[in-house]
Amino acid sequence: MVWKKKVWWLGSSVKTWQGAAYLASVLLILIAVQLLPLSTMARTYVTAAWLVFLFIDMFDVMWKVRRDEREYIHEAVAERNAAWAMMPVLVVGIFIELISSSLKGDPHVDPIPVIALVAGVIAKSVTNYRLEREN
Repeated sequence: MVWKKKVWWLGSSVKTWQGAAYLASVLLILIAVQLLPLSTMARTYVTAAWLVFLFIDMFDVMWKVRRDEREYIHEAVAERNAAWAMMPVLVVGIFIELISSSLKGDPHVDPIPVIALVAGVIAKSVTNYRLEREN
């Protein structure tokens, strides 16, 4: 029996009971680590190591998952909507940070949101350029 349940925060589906059990065990281990009587620094290192392992494991799994055309279209629309939702939030955040720091007499903007916006523009431009050349 194939069981398919959309896991919205992962952008993927759990297709078997083994996948659901894996996801539950991952979350239980993460919770257990937080409940262990460790120092804050040790807990941070263990959690970071666990999350790095999970990221590598999930990247490997997501890379191997086969999707049909409909799933690609749904993912593309979801990615587009996420980008459009994040852009104004980043722009407003940069604007607020610039205004508030300017009022204090020391204009400053955190470069990370600016880099994120520039990287998004570059990724979109390169993708559009490549897709137009392929068609």
